[in-house]
Amino acid sequence: MHNDPDLMGKESITKLLFRFSLPGTVGMVVAATYNVVDTIFIGRLGSEAIAALSIAFPIQMILGAIGVGVGVGAASLISRSLGAGNDRNAEKAVGQVISLALIFGALIALASKFYLRSLLVVFGASSDILELTLEYTSVITAWSVVFFLIMSLNNVVRAEGSPLFSMKIMVGSSLLNIALDPIFIFSLDMGIQGAAVATVLAKSTGAFILLFHFISGRSNVLLHPKNMRLDFNIIKNISKIGFPSMVRLLSKNLSLTITNIILAGYGHIPIAAMGLFFRMQMLLIMPVIGFSQGMLPVIGYNYGAQKKERIRETVVKGFSISTAFITLLALIVYISPSTFLNFFTSDPELIAMGSYSMRIMMLMLPLLGVQIVSTIFFQAIGKGVPSLFLSLLREVMLFIPLLLILSGSWGLLGVWAARPVSDLLAFIITFAMIARELNKQDIPLKRLVPYREAV
Repeated sequence: MHNDPDLMGKESITKLLFRFSLPGTVGMVVAATYNVVDTIFIGRLGSEAIAALSIAFPIQMILGAIGVGVGVGAASLISRSLGAGNDRNAEKAVGQVISLALIFGALIALASKFYLRSLLVVFGASSDILELTLEYTSVITAWSVVFFLIMSLNNVVRAEGSPLFSMKIMVGSSLLNIALDPIFIFSLDMGIQGAAVATVLAKSTGAFILLFHFISGRSNVLLHPKNMRLDFNIIKNISKIGFPSMVRLLSKNLSLTITNIILAGYGHIPIAAMGLFFRMQMLLIMPVIGFSQGMLPVIGYNYGAQKKERIRETVVKGFSISTAFITLLALIVYISPSTFLNFFTSDPELIAMGSYSMRIMMLMLPLLGVQIVSTIFFQAIGKGVPSLFLSLLREVMLFIPLLLILSGSWGLLGVWAARPVSDLLAFIITFAMIARELNKQDIPLKRLVPYREAV
């Protein structure tokens, strides 16, 4: 049974947000759980294996960023096209997603065959963990095409009106990965390479099911082979909107790397404390990211249909729900950060420093909800430049300069303080930008008079 994309212009916004966002939120939570469990399994191989996985993480992040970028860009184009009644354009976008995944996958696999070892050294793999890192990463990069397919097509599935199916793919592939890990790592005695094989098999299964969904005619947006011929106008549109999502993911990696370089001068305990905060932050905001991704097709469809009141209601409710969620969870961690830290370590020095630093860095964390939703809003209406700006604003334009300035003046305290200061400044700038854009579109956040909706 097909989902009716026209419901995005008719159904209650609250119901739509629940329908489209809950699956993405659940998927994000399961994905976060998978990462934790995966690390636990690999950790049983020793500290060298954990270090190797840490070196491989930025490379996996790059693959994920490309897949998400293509998927979000295509999702925005598809939802806007369906809202405007242009099914042909939506079908073209699906074909381009497949072609881009195949091209990027082939290029990554070829480049890794010749340059992967050198790249791992640049990323920090020392001689004692280089071979372990190579064992894991060589499998991941050789099959990078499945990462591109599952990440990009999941966003497309949400855009064409099937968020529940998207959630099932994310949850199913993550659970399959967890189930395969002990088999390949321990039973088949493949070690860290077994973890990579388990990941590839799980992602391949999800990618195959997604491809079948579009080929079999079960999708509202069909995949026609003719639409896989490169269309540079469609690719340009996808890139313009999806690039900010890719940059946002990569910017987090850049800021964390620079932070670790500065913290290295104070020993390994501050680095560990920052790493644990980063994990805690991701656990808090990943559900909000999933929620906001569910908003994208709703905003995009109603923007294409010029239903302004529905756009305003979606944005306002998005701000309220995401802010309330982060505030509640952040408050729980703020009251007792040691409870969270005890899941990862029993080192009293790390728990003490982690609790102190975490409370400082969390002060403005609830403001992230507005920043995430605003970035998605600009993507949904097809405005890539402001979305790109907001993607770079918090981590690159504000946090990194503040980190350098405050750490030079206040030492270790300056490192912790850079986070809430950058969060506050990013919120002020973000809110000003989205309020200005909504007023420009005649969609003020506070409704004063009834809208005349497009029929």
